[in-house]
Amino acid sequence: MAITDIQATVLANTGSTPTANSVEDAQRYIAASIPKDLLKWASSQSGVMTSNADSDATVNVDTILSVKRNGYGCKEISLDELVWAADSNSLKKATTSHPVYAISDGKIQIQPEPAVGEEGYYYYVDYSKIDDSSDLRNAVINYASSREFTSLAISTTFPSLSWGKETPPTFTPPTLQQPDWSDVENWITTEEDSEMLNSRVSAIQSQIAEYTAKLQAAQTEFGSELQDYQARINETVQLNQGQIAEWQAENGVKLSHYLQLSAQHYNWAITEIKTYIENNTKTLDKVVELQRGK
Repeated sequence: MAITDIQATVLANTGSTPTANSVEDAQRYIAASIPKDLLKWASSQSGVMTSNADSDATVNVDTILSVKRNGYGCKEISLDELVWAADSNSLKKATTSHPVYAISDGKIQIQPEPAVGEEGYYYYVDYSKIDDSSDLRNAVINYASSREFTSLAISTTFPSLSWGKETPPTFTPPTLQQPDWSDVENWITTEEDSEMLNSRVSAIQSQIAEYTAKLQAAQTEFGSELQDYQARINETVQLNQGQIAEWQAENGVKLSHYLQLSAQHYNWAITEIKTYIENNTKTLDKVVELQRGK
């Protein structure tokens, strides 16, 4: 079915050419939103079934309009009743002139079962007929336009932020030369030489003081490197914030506009659907009244 006018109008609305799949999604959505009794003009016939096992027996239950066997209309019954319809001894047995059907696991099951020369088939809502010439074309156009605007909003390119390859500084403490306390005990308890003891302690204290000085220097150097690192990080953050602000100034309004247009066209599609249902329900009611009056 032709959808070239639909695609051209969506392009004019959005600046983006919809694919056949996106229009098909819109057609499916519109068809699913309307009672199928109001879409009989969009019906198509299935392939014929010569048995209930045929692949053509598999259906989308929600789209079935009517089922026939050898030209006779089939009455829909429950799956439980189908057992009686197939029983030759049952008063509820189906006949060739009064066939029935039920749905089992997504398949149409007809009784009496179709056969060669007495084929079964069904009519279903064919969403593809909601095309350029359909009264519902504007609903398709608006729904497809809404989806296109949503896609444009989603596809808006966000800024690529650069965090660089900054490596944080590493603190490396100086190596402490282990003080030698091995002969201190000797100078205290055995030799009782306070002068040598004081000399040894003084030497050890010097080692500790030297280590402390190196440790302080290492800490000072690390603190300086850490400040430099934090400054570079802050600079990168500020740069990215600038990029984000620039992107928002350039694209924020456009993104919001796309989303607003998407919502607007979706609401228009829903309005088209509601109007169609209301108008055609009134027409259907009048037809029913006329038929009852005959």
